[in-house]
Amino acid sequence: MERRLGAVLMWAVLLGSYGRSFGGVLYRVQEEQPPSTLIGSLAADQGLPDSGHLYKLEVGAPYLRVDGKTGDIFTTEIPIDRETLRDCRSMLKADPCFLEFEVSITDLNQNQSPRLIEGRIEVLDMNDNTPQFPSPILTLSIPENTHSGALFAVPVATDRDSERNGVADYSLTTGPDAVALFGLQVAEDRGEKLPQLMVLGNLDREQKDSYDLSIKAVDGGIPPRYSSALLRVIVTDANDNAPRFEKSMYEAELSENSPVGHSVLQVKADDSDMGPNGEIEYTLHQATDATQRLLRIDHVTGIIYVRGHLDREEFSSMKFYVVARDKGSMPKSSKVFVAINVKDQNDNAPTIEIRGIGLVIHQDGVANISEDMPTGTAVALVQVSDRDEGENAVVTCVVAGDVPFQLRLAGDTPNDHKRKYFLQTTTPLDYEVVKDYRVEIVAVDSGNPALSSTNSLKVRVTDVNDNSPVFSPTQLEVDFAEENQPGDKVLNIVATDADSGSNAELTYSIIVLDSSTKGLFEINADTGEVRVRSPLDREHRERYQFHIAATDKGVPSHRGTAAVVVRVLDRNDNDPKFMLSSYSFSVLENMPPLSPVGMVTVMDADKGENARVQLTAGVGRRQVCHPQRQWHYPFQHLV
Repeated sequence: MERRLGAVLMWAVLLGSYGRSFGGVLYRVQEEQPPSTLIGSLAADQGLPDSGHLYKLEVGAPYLRVDGKTGDIFTTEIPIDRETLRDCRSMLKADPCFLEFEVSITDLNQNQSPRLIEGRIEVLDMNDNTPQFPSPILTLSIPENTHSGALFAVPVATDRDSERNGVADYSLTTGPDAVALFGLQVAEDRGEKLPQLMVLGNLDREQKDSYDLSIKAVDGGIPPRYSSALLRVIVTDANDNAPRFEKSMYEAELSENSPVGHSVLQVKADDSDMGPNGEIEYTLHQATDATQRLLRIDHVTGIIYVRGHLDREEFSSMKFYVVARDKGSMPKSSKVFVAINVKDQNDNAPTIEIRGIGLVIHQDGVANISEDMPTGTAVALVQVSDRDEGENAVVTCVVAGDVPFQLRLAGDTPNDHKRKYFLQTTTPLDYEVVKDYRVEIVAVDSGNPALSSTNSLKVRVTDVNDNSPVFSPTQLEVDFAEENQPGDKVLNIVATDADSGSNAELTYSIIVLDSSTKGLFEINADTGEVRVRSPLDREHRERYQFHIAATDKGVPSHRGTAAVVVRVLDRNDNDPKFMLSSYSFSVLENMPPLSPVGMVTVMDADKGENARVQLTAGVGRRQVCHPQRQWHYPFQHLV
């Protein structure tokens, strides 16, 4: 990105204190700079590396933006206009104008709380306003007996720019008939240029009673700006003395929320002239629009009254001039400086602002934080402020309730009016125990009576894959009949995972323990349903053993296992078999009945009742059955 330096004046000053309460980074830049003008580099100015850190603008929008990698501060499409900045509109022209900013710095290589950098930018005035007279036609009345060298005040022009770019000079242009009668002298009073018309020759009202001159006001900018007005001189009779105030300046204190009509102070001037030339009229001079909205002056008595609602948090002081002008045909005037300080009342409760910090983003009042973040991780930046002053602005801030969070002071420059805290964890978080917290922050000021306010933040704990899948039970035995069909279901097995989301999504697989089991069983990876791929034969093998694994989809993944034993149940699928294909026995004559004559052996590969054999022997018309649990059967002589 092109960095426009041009004529922009900028430098950073690290201050131990600025005035009475400021410490931090100070930059200076001229107002009205184009977008993307470089104001300063935090990485360079603060001695920080320009990599591995995230810079984020917390306060300063929409006038500023920050490069997230380098910490360079730039202007934006919204121009910085010194004359319209909220904090600068009510200042005197000589006062400096500041734009405050805050930048958080997060170390991306370490799990540490962000660092908060606070600073101000002094907005330097540029000459972007033209001097303006109060009217395009100015009128002065001068007595015809005025002696040469007499001076008459000309209404001043005003310029919204600062003193350097404010009104710097006046000049007068006259016609041929007035070139020998009038000149211009520019005096100075407390930094203000005061044009005065000087009478150079004798005026004769009977000969000519008015003159049209041209007065020009030029400011001190480079290049300068100027405007002109018609100065009409009316020749009349004289007013010898200007009003004179009793004091060189007036000061007063005024409580905020004072009722409309409350009298603040009275200015008083005397004029030793007689008649209308000694009658004085008071008016406010160089008073801001806000001052004129809040105060009014009685034109006759000089008493200043409250005109509108006073709020010290909006305007803590009002500074202006009062002009006393007599009512002579050629009025004379003088002015006096007035300063009114607005005293505070505890009429504002503390304000609690909660916003994201560093990598923790807030959305709709919710902050998301991973359960594996270390203790002391900052989840929010809490700014507590009180628009009052003194003890009324001293605020105590705490986290309410029994939650694992606390406030830690942030920033290097605490002040009673505005404090910043990191809201950080005090113990490890566990998604499986508590998934979210409602953190309520209470702020109480030190006024009497005290005012308080609350704000809350929902902290949502996000899951990490810190739990393995679990089978219950971890060992299963199942009976399954032989002579099955391929694809028959053996069992369903389910594991659970205390995590959530993809961390709890499980995939099932079979771990074979011997080669003879490989490929014999299959499992649905999603449901955990186990099926047999081939017919089983109990006579070949009565027992199979393997493990089932459940693996989650977290990164890195975790796995749990269970042991499965399949017992093959017998079916009567085998015929009894004689050991020999034929048997031959010899019988002695006259043998008694039931005498043994021989032994046959029968085998059955089945088991249990399916293996119990019943033999039937037939001799003539007589038969005998000898059911035995053995496979050896004796033959007996029956007759």
